[in-house]
Amino acid sequence: MSSDLIPAHSVEVIPCANDPRCFRWIIRAGGGAVVEHSPYAFVTQNGARISGECWIREHFADGVRG
Repeated sequence: MSSDLIPAHSVEVIPCANDPRCFRWIIRAGGGAVVEHSPYAFVTQNGARISGECWIREHFADGVRG
């Protein structure tokens, strides 16, 4: 399998441990290792996903390693 088919980073959205009505994002490297997590909770699952995707774009040059 080509490594080009494995995304460099991905966003996982999970319920917040302190309040399951809120959500947090986790950024994972292509191999599955956690590389970052959200510093605070979001009211909506979609809000957490959007924030995580923006974080990837800002910190990993559009998610591409280089």
